[in-house]
Amino acid sequence: MSANQAVTIVSRVLAIYFLTWFLTDLTYLPSNLHSLFHHSWLSGAQATSYWRDSDLITLSFRLLRMIALFFAVQWFYRAGPTIQSYFLSRSEDDSQSIS
Repeated sequence: MSANQAVTIVSRVLAIYFLTWFLTDLTYLPSNLHSLFHHSWLSGAQATSYWRDSDLITLSFRLLRMIALFFAVQWFYRAGPTIQSYFLSRSEDDSQSIS
C-alpha cells in the first residue's frame, strides 16, 4: 500500500466520522427548534426571555457546527493535495536525522 493510498483511507475514515457527527447533530435539530418556538411564544416573564435567548444561541451554534461539518466531510472525502501534503509532510528534524 502506498503512502497516498493510506492517506486516502485515513481521510475517508475521518469523513465518515464527521458525517456521523453531522447526522447526530441533525437528530437534535427538531428538539432545538421545538424548544425555541415554545419559549418564543410564551408571554411576558423575564425567565422566558432567558430561555428563548439560550435556545437561540444553542440552535445558532448547532447550525454553525453542522455547516462546518458538512464542508469538512466533503473536504476530507476528496482527499485532495492539501490533505495529502499535510499528512505526508516531514518536519525539518526528521529530514535531518535521516541524512
